[in-house]
Amino acid sequence: MNKPIVLVLSNKYDYSTDYICIELEKRDIPYLRINRDMFDSYEILVDLQCKQMTIVVNDLTYLISDDILEAVYFRAPVFLRNSKPYSVNEQLERGQWSSFIRNLIIFDKAKWINHPVKTYRAENKLFQLRVAADVGLEVPYTWCGNVAPEELPDEKYVVKSLDTALFYDNGSEMFTYSSIVCRDELKTVQIQDAPVIIQQFVRDKIDIRVTFVDGRMFPISIKDNTGGITGDWRKTPKETLRYSLISIPEDVQKKLCLLMEEMELSLGGIDLALSNDKYYFIETNPTGEWGWLKKLTGCPIDEAIVDSFEV
Repeated sequence: MNKPIVLVLSNKYDYSTDYICIELEKRDIPYLRINRDMFDSYEILVDLQCKQMTIVVNDLTYLISDDILEAVYFRAPVFLRNSKPYSVNEQLERGQWSSFIRNLIIFDKAKWINHPVKTYRAENKLFQLRVAADVGLEVPYTWCGNVAPEELPDEKYVVKSLDTALFYDNGSEMFTYSSIVCRDELKTVQIQDAPVIIQQFVRDKIDIRVTFVDGRMFPISIKDNTGGITGDWRKTPKETLRYSLISIPEDVQKKLCLLMEEMELSLGGIDLALSNDKYYFIETNPTGEWGWLKKLTGCPIDEAIVDSFEV
């Protein structure tokens, strides 16, 4: 019977996880990857009395034991977002398997990266922004609700969803981006149906993605052919984007360490905006993508994550 010391929870199309598995194999570390979109092909049984789980994958049996398991790499969402018109049976399967993944926290002797409970809390944007401000990071002026503030200077503002907004229509999945609006537009737009985040517009910025791994940081600037990008860089054509490994000031690094310590996260994708020598905290994603950054820059994020397993 196979007895892995690292459990990887992901899905079969996640290539960030592919990097982790390749690195584990290079180091000859026993692991098991289970994909949440393949649960119906596994045979799984949890024995709560013994705190053990057996999983049969491709006719091979694996034993997950509290005495053996040392690390869990958690790449599964804790907020279940239903963008597609799922059937009743599909909704039942998704809901119950999602709950099953969360219940694996019974293996509490292992180091979780990141722990589902901490991930659930950290995915709340207002919570992130408050903690960032508390540790001394620059945070854009922020409001949240279904009405605009009464008194606003005649400037531009950024409007974004409070949670990841996914929609499914006519066979296509759609995603919302941040939008730049002026004060007058903000006063007249209809937002009563749902709350939004309204934020100070950071001008002349350079976007920075910092992948944080247990105190190690991989800051990468994101620009286009002309320099900094106005608004949401994800709307920029991919062929014009430029990614570069950079350094950030030591005092900002210390504050980011405090931020992640307060949120009890070992891993996260932190978005910053550099403007007029100030580093503004925008948000952090505890299950953020990083594989594309390794592919484009060669930074050893995968090695740092496996190092953090401490196995």
